[in-house]
Amino acid sequence: MSLLTHWDGEPVQVWARIWRAPLLEAHDLLPSTNDRAREVADEGAGPFSVILADEQTAGRGRSGRAWHSRPGAGLFLSTLLPGSGTPPLHLPLLVGLAAARAVESASPRVGVGLKWPNDLILQGRKVGGILCERHHGAVVTGIGLNVRHRAADFPPELAGIATSLEATTRKPVSIGSLVTALLRELHVLCSLPAASLPGELHEELTARDVLKDVEVSTRVAGRGVARGIDTDGALLLEGADGTVKRVVAGSVRAL
Repeated sequence: MSLLTHWDGEPVQVWARIWRAPLLEAHDLLPSTNDRAREVADEGAGPFSVILADEQTAGRGRSGRAWHSRPGAGLFLSTLLPGSGTPPLHLPLLVGLAAARAVESASPRVGVGLKWPNDLILQGRKVGGILCERHHGAVVTGIGLNVRHRAADFPPELAGIATSLEATTRKPVSIGSLVTALLRELHVLCSLPAASLPGELHEELTARDVLKDVEVSTRVAGRGVARGIDTDGALLLEGADGTVKRVVAGSVRAL
């Protein structure tokens, strides 16, 4: 493992200025960018500090699931977002909106959907994920995007489920431009003081919601039909008897 002086063709200090990152580390290899972000938070790093890795050996998603990280194939980034205490329920959705906008900026003519609570979907397949973890006075947020993965790069259990930007668009994607767009959106969306999603962001989230009106199975509330996401970030689940429950945690699977 080594700390890089240059990343994507430019000195790391140049990227730090462009991204307004008080601290930026780019690594060729890390076990987990989120774990390193926790360490720099303990060392006093400020909000919007960024940790990048070309490869992860112990990347993870929600519930400790492994995140597959071929060297140089994807974007593996963690940042420290403002906030203390328990992160608001809608925070992963805001990060998801920022990531969706960034992908569409770097890859025009694609539309990115969001699957509650933290997946990015491109043409029906998962292209990325978000992991927000509270750590003392910071919110450590990991963002993984499949950029250059080929079909053979995914393990058998993800065949037909996962994709990458270049596999879908058949065009090269600049990871540097992707990160620039992502951090620009994060500075805007994750500096909002609102405790719930403002109207225009809730409308955008609703338009991107790939589960709306789909029959689903949830870990904590059983089966039902997803009826959207409320302004607090909860999934609205309609049961067989017509009652609607707010689901605030756990995984969800389309049936």
